[in-house]
Amino acid sequence: MAYTILRFKKNKGGAIAGCERHNERKKEAYKSNPDIDINKSKENYHIIQAPQYTYGRKIKELIKKYGCKTRKDSVKLVEALITASPEFMNKLEPKEQKEYFTRATEFIKAEIGEDRIISAVVHMDEATPHMHLVFCPINKEGKLSAKSILGNQKSLSQWQTKYYEYMNERWKELERGKSAQETKRKHIPTWLFKLADNLDYLYNQLQKTIENISMIGMKKDKAQAVSLLSQFVPKTQKFSVKVNSYNDYIQELEERVNIQKSNNKELIDENTQLKNKIVDKDFETDVKLRNMQNQVKKYEKYIKKVPKEILDEIEAKEREREHNKEKEMEL
Repeated sequence: MAYTILRFKKNKGGAIAGCERHNERKKEAYKSNPDIDINKSKENYHIIQAPQYTYGRKIKELIKKYGCKTRKDSVKLVEALITASPEFMNKLEPKEQKEYFTRATEFIKAEIGEDRIISAVVHMDEATPHMHLVFCPINKEGKLSAKSILGNQKSLSQWQTKYYEYMNERWKELERGKSAQETKRKHIPTWLFKLADNLDYLYNQLQKTIENISMIGMKKDKAQAVSLLSQFVPKTQKFSVKVNSYNDYIQELEERVNIQKSNNKELIDENTQLKNKIVDKDFETDVKLRNMQNQVKKYEKYIKKVPKEILDEIEAKEREREHNKEKEMEL
């Protein structure tokens, strides 16, 4: 089965610069995302060309143009990820792939207004071709309000339905997948799994470095430990917040798995295989999240042993880094 895919992500403040660096491939390397083949990045292309300057500057121009009122925590950029099931996208010829993304862009234009769109770039350097379309969420009344454009879960489901119907007019084999509202399944972002692996690596490096300090007392190792901690502590905080946000979902998954296992005993063989797949998927997700919870506990216990003056120094550096990001956005 081939499904249309349209997902939205809201961005505030410093996150906008990171979004731009990723979308427009402004990094020299992408160690955090091994799926990117930089040798193929030259094959990426724009449906709507990005501004010659930064996303941040373009956002400021739009806000000034429409006289929008803003708050410090205002959502100033919405990113739409547009693609389809891998088996569908990868079977299309390049010309038809471009037609798919062009048609999707026309849909977004009609919904939010063409002048609000900042960039629409197609990435051909990852496993499945996909497009990142970013826009400033200024509504038809000229107010900066991502909420009024995207709405709640019900509104997002309506977005998905309209998008599917529009794309299905051209490609009849496309189907609309069940929404998260219907399946009660949450999307666990890929970056969270990658961050988990990266934190495990940093944790093991710290263990080795600190062992060397205790054995030979080298200043070089102490400096390296502080450098590693400067990466490890902020990332652990981000990881902890995200994983803890799934606490209720983990309990819900466990209940679903138990109920479904019980129900399976009464199912005929034809349906049992399908139901077991659902159970296995929920169980697998539950185990992964449980493992992440254990990681959080281990890391937090470790950070408690770090001297307060070092943690204060790391926190000050992190505040300075965030401040510099905000200044960068204003340029």
